[in-house]
Amino acid sequence: MRYPPKSQAPEYLDAPGQDPAEFEGLLRAVRRTNRWYGGRALILGYLERFAGAIPHRPLVVLDVATASADIPVAITAWARSRELPVRIAALDINPDILKSARRIAGALPEITLIRGSAFALPFADHSVDVVICALALHHFSFDEAVAVLREINRVARGGFVINDVLRSWQAYIGAIADTWLIGRNRLARHDGPLSVLRSFTWPEFHDLARAAGLDGVEIRPHRLQRAAIVLWPGGTNRGR
Repeated sequence: MRYPPKSQAPEYLDAPGQDPAEFEGLLRAVRRTNRWYGGRALILGYLERFAGAIPHRPLVVLDVATASADIPVAITAWARSRELPVRIAALDINPDILKSARRIAGALPEITLIRGSAFALPFADHSVDVVICALALHHFSFDEAVAVLREINRVARGGFVINDVLRSWQAYIGAIADTWLIGRNRLARHDGPLSVLRSFTWPEFHDLARAAGLDGVEIRPHRLQRAAIVLWPGGTNRGR
């Protein structure tokens, strides 16, 4: 079998009623994944290029499905180091996740935490300079992910970058090794490998973009089994 079988089993991250200490441990594991396996660096690398092409200041960024808001915190540090004015809206639907985000990012004036749905982003058309979405598409079915992509495209004025893990044997084995050899959290040991099985293959990422009408985007491979769907500033895509 070329790819691991697709799963639609639910993740603990999306299930209410978890033990608060265990749930916070799961969020720590997600933050560690972003830090160790390139999710944070991937976003910052694109932002570096986007910021040079977008004259609007402050640079307005929306993080869809922000989780603990660790990526907005990293963006804030990056922007401050460059004396770049930035405003970041960090959106998530889960109030328990937003509690964790508030502890991590609540003191930073550049970041506004918003409870909202990725299916109905509370922003006007083409009102956000850069939209980012990291490690979130796999939480949705194919049709739901298409709807999220259309919403991101609707609100993006300058560009967007959406990245997630590929559904591959390498990523699956890596997730098992990471969560069992390094991590100790029961929920993360369940969700880490399952995240890979819920995600999309390289051909499916292309199918998602086509189904969402995103003809002007690039789909780019990245190290450690990541894929990114990118609309560059100045791109002409306005598919729906």
